[in-house]
Amino acid sequence: MAFMIITVKGTFTLSLPAERGTVRLTSGAEGDDRAVVTRAATGTTEELRYQLVDLEESGAATWYSVGAQTTQAWRPYNSEGIVMPIRYRTSSAIEVKFADFSALSRWGTRWAETRGLSVDEVEWTLTEKTRDRVADEVLTGAVRDATHRAEVLAKAAGQQTPRALAVADPGLLNDVSAVAPGGDLEPAGYRARAMAATGAPGGESVKLSPADIAVSATVHARFQV
Repeated sequence: MAFMIITVKGTFTLSLPAERGTVRLTSGAEGDDRAVVTRAATGTTEELRYQLVDLEESGAATWYSVGAQTTQAWRPYNSEGIVMPIRYRTSSAIEVKFADFSALSRWGTRWAETRGLSVDEVEWTLTEKTRDRVADEVLTGAVRDATHRAEVLAKAAGQQTPRALAVADPGLLNDVSAVAPGGDLEPAGYRARAMAATGAPGGESVKLSPADIAVSATVHARFQV
């Protein structure tokens, strides 16, 4: 008896509000005296470290890290092409994860206005608990979408309800391209990034509006009718 094989892609996406905001900063100093530059950079970083400890103890931040100091040296050229005295820059990479977005806004603005600190970006994420909670939901949704697509195709072809033969992650079914027409099979991440804002006029904090986090799943499925 002749039978038909239907191979489809199923996708499902949930959009959830961000739950954490990780601020990435650089603390450093620059000048022509290496010792002076190092002391200035160390002072700025240590002052920031005290602030981070307070933020974690208050619950506004859940985690932070302070990277090791690195020093770069180079000889700049002036507009006439003459080599100038050697310059030094000492810096540290710093990250702090906020649960309190109002505190993130206030401190992000303050740090952006602080000499020796630069706010590089803010990364919005979900908590691990939420990611784990929705992982099964989006995967189930993707399988249901694949099943629905197969049923629609079977009905349009005048066939009976299809029976699932195989369900797999993208690219794991034979004869199925890793990228199918009409969609990108790369799963959407749990993160959304936004460049950090600089300080607002008059010392006001920038009101942040974090983007929703898209949590997606994609499957390939094969059915027989």
